[in-house]
Amino acid sequence: MKISSEQIDKLLDELLELHPKKIDLSLDRVCSLLEKLDNPQNKINNIVHIAGTNGKFSTLKFIQDILKSNSKSTNAYISPHLIRFNERFQLMDKEISNEELYSVLNKVKDFNHSDPITFFEITSSAFFEAASNSPADYTLLEVGLGGRLDSSNVITPTISVITSISRDHQDFLGDSIEMIAFEKSGIIKSDIPAIIGYQPYPEAREMLMDQAEYKKAPIFAHGIHWNLTEHNDKFIYEDNQNKIEFDKLNTHNVFQKKNLGLALAAASKLPNIDIKSFVSKNLHNKTYFPGRMEKISGGKLGSTIASTNELYLDGSHNEDAASNLNETINQLTNKKLCIILGMINTKDPISYLSKFDKIDALTVITIPNEESAIDSNELYAGLKKYYENVNRADSIQEALANLNNHHQDALILICGSLYLAGKVLEMN
Repeated sequence: MKISSEQIDKLLDELLELHPKKIDLSLDRVCSLLEKLDNPQNKINNIVHIAGTNGKFSTLKFIQDILKSNSKSTNAYISPHLIRFNERFQLMDKEISNEELYSVLNKVKDFNHSDPITFFEITSSAFFEAASNSPADYTLLEVGLGGRLDSSNVITPTISVITSISRDHQDFLGDSIEMIAFEKSGIIKSDIPAIIGYQPYPEAREMLMDQAEYKKAPIFAHGIHWNLTEHNDKFIYEDNQNKIEFDKLNTHNVFQKKNLGLALAAASKLPNIDIKSFVSKNLHNKTYFPGRMEKISGGKLGSTIASTNELYLDGSHNEDAASNLNETINQLTNKKLCIILGMINTKDPISYLSKFDKIDALTVITIPNEESAIDSNELYAGLKKYYENVNRADSIQEALANLNNHHQDALILICGSLYLAGKVLEMN
């Protein structure tokens, strides 16, 4: 039977109604449901578990492409999606079909018997059920929120990978870097290698190292056991077994260098995986990161840009990601920076924007069709005290047209939310 996207959306809406809160961190409900499903998560082999504040998706995509280059099949669990929910479930290197998704979501819904369970918990259970029936060589599992009490943390991985940690989701994870890092470190398991990426905060790295030592997990940490450096026009990846020189990334995205290094380090700890051929063949420059410093040059939006201007899209939404984005822009161009900003109400726009060296023009919008979006009037009122050049617009198209008409030789950047990035990609 052919299943439409509207049928998928209706079923997802029904799952959202099973718990009054979108987020309620706990493992009790998900473990109960998985038990009813005969614990499909325990039937999945070779899991790579990835936690962190920034870079989880990009690190996952690099690892996935390294594995593909070694003729290994992958399943992947990704969140959030940008355009449609199916993006979250990848089985045997393909996005799940509507028919498969509808079937597995209905199955877990029936087994749950209308018991209270959050949307992420029940959909995580659905992924485990789907992946257990799709025996790929590796399953890449991205944490949704935190780590210790995240719905994904019900498995025993082959390796645990932790990306950059910074302030985000403080209302759930704690106000301090130490508290946030402790929650992320919850995916570290006894005797399972912990691959630790670059950390902008020393206290985060210290917490991760302490927790790994406490749990007797072998540590493979950036700056100690492995590194990725630049020399002339090349990258050099080094660890105790490898020294590989290869071409730099052509994306100019500063943060992707850190994600690539972590992916190489992680993949080097998987048996019989050749990381050298991946970068030697320049395959790292073919990995696609939708909504991550993505240049928009065609489509409905990209085709309207003046020849002297450039349009970029980035889903970053916290201060560490903004710092990396600012560094990328400074290396990329000397053009004026014009920002179109939309954010959800759990984020801090002032903290985010403070990381940019110079903003020549700022236009705020409400993220379309997103109930948790900050209204553009509220954004404008909060930011006009700090920025003289701030305006508001009623739509992405209006904001883009105004900036395009009033600024030449500009880099126009749409940013502040992955939800906004998804809307832009869908619109384009």
